[in-house]
Amino acid sequence: MVGSNTDPFYYCSECGFFLHKACAELPKMMNVWHHNCQEPLALISDKAFECQYCNNISTAFAYECCGCEGKICLRCVIALTPGARTCLRHEHPLFLYRDYKGQCNACGYTTSGYGAFCCKDCNFVLHLECFSLPITARHKCDEHLLSLTDHDDNSYSKSYHCDICEKSRDPNRWFYHCATCDTSGHVGCVLGSYPYLKLGSIYEETDHPHLLTIVKKKYYYPGCDKCGEPCKDVALECSKSECKYIVHWNCVAPDSLQS
Repeated sequence: MVGSNTDPFYYCSECGFFLHKACAELPKMMNVWHHNCQEPLALISDKAFECQYCNNISTAFAYECCGCEGKICLRCVIALTPGARTCLRHEHPLFLYRDYKGQCNACGYTTSGYGAFCCKDCNFVLHLECFSLPITARHKCDEHLLSLTDHDDNSYSKSYHCDICEKSRDPNRWFYHCATCDTSGHVGCVLGSYPYLKLGSIYEETDHPHLLTIVKKKYYYPGCDKCGEPCKDVALECSKSECKYIVHWNCVAPDSLQS
């Protein structure tokens, strides 16, 4: 992340727009060393895209290549900038290895073919996507913010499970946890399929005559106007209150923007 909520920021009292000072001062054009094209990349915002490095669908700030039009999310631009990196509760610096093959300490899957952040002092390894996970996240399962945790040391627990899907989880793999309520959840269960789509932002690329707003229903699930199934995950809702149109993101977004 570029900054935390304690860093200097700009805020609009009329619409609630919030922007870190560091994000507001990002260069409009940038040369990214790990991008294959020699063309500069331009800063874009409020455009739905798939990051060509982490493959996440996002509407956050990103850089778009002026040549191939490939898009790289800001998280990956920062993470892949040369130099040592620090991460969750690991005492040593991490360095990017593009062809490293091993097991990711966060999710347990192999890093082969994707590159990884590795520690030179021990066997600690992280995928790019795991390295960039949000430190905190919200989910309807708990009223508090859930914190990313790297190890469950609850010696009193006889079984470790996810409070969202109610399935078992590996206590040695990263998960989200609320220390106040003792709520725990798989990373995927907490973040969902589209954690980087900004709720409340406008999406125009559909055949609906009105602007659509990206939403995520938490407690009631209206039927999708396309497939009829309840909208439990990310959906697009008409911005006009008198129009009750709502559809799943996956029912109208192009295949390139589906997780």
